[in-house]
Amino acid sequence: MKSLRVLFVSRPNLHQQKGGDTLHLEQNRLHLKKFAVHSELWNGEQNPKDFDLIHFYGISRPAELIPLLKSKVPIVVSSIYVDYSEADRKSSKLRAFLQKGLGQHALDYLKLLARVRGGRDKWPSWDYLLEGQKGSIQKILDHCQHLITASQAEFKIIQSEFNYGGAQSVVKLGTEHLPPINPGKEKKDVLCVARIEPIKNQVKLIEAQAGQNWKLHLAGDAAPAHVSYLEKCKKSAGPKVLFHKQRNQEECASMYSNAKVHVLPSLYESTGLASLEALNYGCQIVVNDSEISRELFEDHAFYTDVNDPEKIQAAVNEALKSNEDHILWLQKNFRWSEAASSIRKIYDEVLKSSS
Repeated sequence: MKSLRVLFVSRPNLHQQKGGDTLHLEQNRLHLKKFAVHSELWNGEQNPKDFDLIHFYGISRPAELIPLLKSKVPIVVSSIYVDYSEADRKSSKLRAFLQKGLGQHALDYLKLLARVRGGRDKWPSWDYLLEGQKGSIQKILDHCQHLITASQAEFKIIQSEFNYGGAQSVVKLGTEHLPPINPGKEKKDVLCVARIEPIKNQVKLIEAQAGQNWKLHLAGDAAPAHVSYLEKCKKSAGPKVLFHKQRNQEECASMYSNAKVHVLPSLYESTGLASLEALNYGCQIVVNDSEISRELFEDHAFYTDVNDPEKIQAAVNEALKSNEDHILWLQKNFRWSEAASSIRKIYDEVLKSSS
């Protein structure tokens, strides 16, 4: 097998503000080593022409990649597309006003400039400033040789927003990164592992807990721009809602192993990584009733309207009664090693077609 050099590119704060995309990218890099892929993470100094391919992660944050398009190195894109429209519409009157008047992509453009002004992001290139958010994403898709999504439903959403007629594959995530911890002897309570922010919608889950006997554990820090949302959550919380700081992988594993149900009430999810991790430790999961979730989890989840606390409550109570074992299905369908094998084949196809 021929050795390949691949430049991985993602948002500049990938490791300063870790999320599911951080783990996604790093696990792909780790497992691709077994397939003779030497990779480096873009730091702004490498020459892209020294690499066989560029692999970009996260088209919702296009500013980092668009200057590299000039290199004419073949590009593979893992979309990890996030639609913030519902979350922004509900998070503040200002964002709702700007979204209605300018559109979501223009709002995302302004949000990036606000992050730059607040020192949470670096100044984007002139290429991005001139193209704008939607124009930059479209330009990336125009140069993309192969688009990777975590579900066909995600690809359909991208097609509804942008023009893309190139090669596309569904490559699922994995769970081999999780430390081996046996489930607790008495699994109980409800857990939500996620950054505290409007798109994760924890406030509705807190409202769903009101009057219930089960305890709710929320594990995660507030996103830098959403400290006020954390305060809103705390004000809404009763005595059986417990807040925990962001935990490392081992600490999260312990929390999963002792929880009966994991709820991810997000308004939008691309990959559902926390739900996959919860399934690995024997949790029942409650997720948004969306096309993406239905495709990812099939009949291995409890689906609910995440905008309705009563429906969330009903789904949680049903999940608390279930003892279904999902581990064999999970291990068969979600493996980083299989993902790496698929990605290596995509690389080979792209290079063959580009030669």
